Amino acid sequence: MKFEIERGCFEFIKKKKRRQLLMTFAMLLIGILMFIVGLFMNQFERSNLLTMLAILMVLPATKYFVGFIVVFPYKSVSRERYEHIKSLISDNTILFTDMVFTSSDKVMNLDFMIITDNQLIGLLGKKKQDIKYMENYLKETLTVNKIEGYTVKIFEDEKKFENCIPTKKFEKSDLQQKTFMTIRTLIV
Repeated sequence: MKFEIERGCFEFIKKKKRRQLLMTFAMLLIGILMFIVGLFMNQFERSNLLTMLAILMVLPATKYFVGFIVVFPYKSVSRERYEHIKSLISDNTILFTDMVFTSSDKVMNLDFMIITDNQLIGLLGKKKQDIKYMENYLKETLTVNKIEGYTVKIFEDEKKFENCIPTKKFEKSDLQQKTFMTIRTLIV
């Protein structure tokens, strides 16, 4: 079993929520245990090294809790939707699901993103998100990483998204792999 959850895989949001909450409680529990051990080792005197370390355990616990808060409003896609979209794509097309990514201004969510040889096609997860902002953010990210020639389109309607999925055959390229790696780094 891998410790890290693969970003963009099926049920990523569900797994991320569970892991972030579990790690928050684990860090708090470790801090509490360190505090209690420090008290017992020093005749119930609170001013000791283990008390200081226990207080510092709040920092990683807070980091994990903030990660939980970021993904909390979003839900993973159902198995049926995932299998349906997966059946529509060709072999060399890359499929991301359960994407939550952030910019300096916003937290954004896509249920699906498809990477072809020259397109990024996404399906909006939560309604009432700024589609133009998301498209521009993804285009800028590709440009900053010196990835040219991709068009970015985000859909709010699932039927329009499905109709836009390309069925043509193409060869996997290094550019597509580089795009995959770049987009994967955006996912929280």
